Amino acid sequence: MSGDAYSTKCNEDSKVLARVSHELGRELTTQSLFLHTLIASKVGLNPTDLRCLDLISQSGETLVTAGDLRIATGLTTGAVTAILDRLETAGAVERVRDKRDRRKVFVRLHPGSTLNVSQYFDGLGAEMAKLAASYTDSELRLIEGFLEANLQILKDQIVKISGS
Repeated sequence: MSGDAYSTKCNEDSKVLARVSHELGRELTTQSLFLHTLIASKVGLNPTDLRCLDLISQSGETLVTAGDLRIATGLTTGAVTAILDRLETAGAVERVRDKRDRRKVFVRLHPGSTLNVSQYFDGLGAEMAKLAASYTDSELRLIEGFLEANLQILKDQIVKISGS
């Protein structure tokens, strides 16, 4: 490869690197924040409450504590308590005392909740599934690895910035 061709390739590679490592990540974060803010407003919550509700719903049968949410979010204990108070008032979650240790309190989705958040995410999920289906298994494994590494970086930054 000639010097000019190598220089052009390096310049193009650095543009792609900058786009993937900074520009697209920032735009993805911004659009995600706007989407979650919009959906949260539709169901009468704020975006942080909505994301915490999602963390609780992702836990499935595993019961979540306020401490678990504090660690996952990097928020203070007081902030998490306020979020849980708002979610409980909205009828989305309920607090349940541990049968063996009454001091320990778990949070779970309220079984009778009428808060229908999934109606706003079902279309997104279908579109994302359609997009993912357009890639080969090999490409999906590469994307999966990239996204998992991104998630770990974000989790590490939460711990670092929150001092947890």
